[in-house]
Amino acid sequence: MKNLRKFIISLMMVTIIFISVIFIFKMNVVFKLKGDNKLYLNLNETYIEYGYIASIFNYDISKKVKIFNNLNTSIVGNYNINYSLKFLWHKYLLRREINVVDNTPPSIELNGDDEIKIYVGDTFIDEGAVAIDNYDKDITDNIIIESNLDTTKEGEYSIVYSAKDSSGNENKVTRKVIVQNKNMVSNYGFEDINNSIVKYVKEHNYDVSIGYYNLITNKKFLYRENKIYYGASLIKTLDAIYLYDNNLINDSTKSYVEKAISVSDNNAHQYLVNYIGRDNLKNYGINLGAKNTLAGDDNFGNTTVNDQIVYLKKLYNITKNNEELKSFFINDYGNYLKINNLSVMHKYGYYGQYYHDVGIVLDNEPYIIVILTNHGNDNKQEIINNLANLMYKYHKGEL
Repeated sequence: MKNLRKFIISLMMVTIIFISVIFIFKMNVVFKLKGDNKLYLNLNETYIEYGYIASIFNYDISKKVKIFNNLNTSIVGNYNINYSLKFLWHKYLLRREINVVDNTPPSIELNGDDEIKIYVGDTFIDEGAVAIDNYDKDITDNIIIESNLDTTKEGEYSIVYSAKDSSGNENKVTRKVIVQNKNMVSNYGFEDINNSIVKYVKEHNYDVSIGYYNLITNKKFLYRENKIYYGASLIKTLDAIYLYDNNLINDSTKSYVEKAISVSDNNAHQYLVNYIGRDNLKNYGINLGAKNTLAGDDNFGNTTVNDQIVYLKKLYNITKNNEELKSFFINDYGNYLKINNLSVMHKYGYYGQYYHDVGIVLDNEPYIIVILTNHGNDNKQEIINNLANLMYKYHKGEL
């Protein structure tokens, strides 16, 4: 009995010592985060782990730490990074909160010019705007328009387009509308009815828009440059420049580009849109400065003279060092821009009432010519060729 008592006392002493040692060890475990417990990251920002300290009596035990997280910096929200340390039958937990936020306001691009001039009494047709957000993508439907426009009175007016994304970031753009009496035309730069090109168009009752841009001197002539047309096959130029500009040309895509440009093959275009991605193609065009790129529900969309000049400037820069792409555009398929046997890089578009031909005339001073028409159902070829020859005279300084 006496020996049993001694054994129990000894066991109790060992247990007390063991518990004391464990307690001392636990009291000397250091487990803490480096950096702040709460961090904010911008959308798509790379997360950099600040780390942690895990030690016992200054001995590193960080290899025993496990990290668990659900962080996705491409999605706005709150996330947790959990750090777990198991040591001497005890579990230690730390947590770092990560808030992924979007602080970038949406971009708003006006359709048409940021300054419009009209006559008193005219009906103003607002071409609207497009709002693209880095996170929510197309939020054009979110645009709120505020205006003080009064077309019955002379003056300068403002139309303000504002859009807010899901994170509350807001952006605004303003279009100025100048309303003037007709007798003030000469002072405010309205259409010069005495211009020989304009007179020609009106005398022949052409329903067209025209663009000319000298790629060497930057001289230009624009007529109804912001009128919106259904672009039809003109969009195929964008297919080509996107693929070559982004080094996405291979044997397969090259053959589709050649068909889409040389013979305006719609099936080839649809293939390329699916390959590129409609949103990628649309955003590329808009970022170049073509505001109406793929506006609408189909894969052809709307266009203006200004949009086409944007595409053709880019095409010209790419084909300076790319004879292959250049050769696709030098063809006779629907080409009514031919003048004096000059080579013309061109693309035509045709759908119902719409017939267009645009291109780069490879003269000593190459120039862009854009002719958009509502004459698809009548003498379209004659109209295009007549205007092409007229603009060539303008190019040569004969008008």
